[in-house]
Amino acid sequence: MASTVTTSCLNGIGLITLNRPEAMNTLTGEMLTDLGAAYLQCDRDDAVKVIVLTGSGKAFCAGADLSAGGNTFDSSERNDVNSCPLAIQAWELRKPIIAACNGHAVGVGLSIAAQCDIRVVANDSKYGFLQNRRGVVTDFGMTALLPKLVGMEAAFELLVRAPKLTGEELKTIGLASRSVSQGRVLEEAMSIAKDMIDNCSPLVMGMHKRLLWDNSDKSLADAISHESDGLNYSMRKPDALEGGVAFFEKRTAVWQATINNDWPEFWG
Repeated sequence: MASTVTTSCLNGIGLITLNRPEAMNTLTGEMLTDLGAAYLQCDRDDAVKVIVLTGSGKAFCAGADLSAGGNTFDSSERNDVNSCPLAIQAWELRKPIIAACNGHAVGVGLSIAAQCDIRVVANDSKYGFLQNRRGVVTDFGMTALLPKLVGMEAAFELLVRAPKLTGEELKTIGLASRSVSQGRVLEEAMSIAKDMIDNCSPLVMGMHKRLLWDNSDKSLADAISHESDGLNYSMRKPDALEGGVAFFEKRTAVWQATINNDWPEFWG
């Protein structure tokens, strides 16, 4: 049986692909396990500098797998669940992760994409947090994350009215940075990843990611203190010298620091 999630690495890009094209990559328990394992694999592999998450076929992820029909909604023997069931959440990864939403992403599919750091979507595909129209609360931390990404009013409408939106509309409200034709989504995401790999220190990319996610919940004073710790740590690493010398010599920098060997111990 083919894996529900595939992982590969090429030129520093870790490509994670949701792999149930015959079912529009609808999410199963096995996929949740496989996706969490893929995240951990990429985080622990320093050959991977930036992660791109996409779907096989014509969809990114068309929500939860409802193939069980009416039994899908039978809660009589259902155990309590964690709304963030992955082994590691996308925001906990120490590497940038770009969601290449190559087609429809609805319900939990859009929640998975919203956890990522950058989103590229398809102009005419359908996107939406449709859980309210299915009688269940949202997942993957969206009640906490969406207000920070798009503001309280837009988040309220996205979750409570639960509309379907096009990729262009998703970009307009700020939940995607780019909306392109469906055939160009993965190409655009890979181009962004390549630019980051070619020009940015992998360690400092990871440190900036951690600072941005951590500091969203801190006071300004605590955020500045946290940022100062990161700045002083980075200034003592070889990449700080290499970045300046490479700029002066008009050449591509050769970064030495890696996430797994040089991550600041005081950040855990």
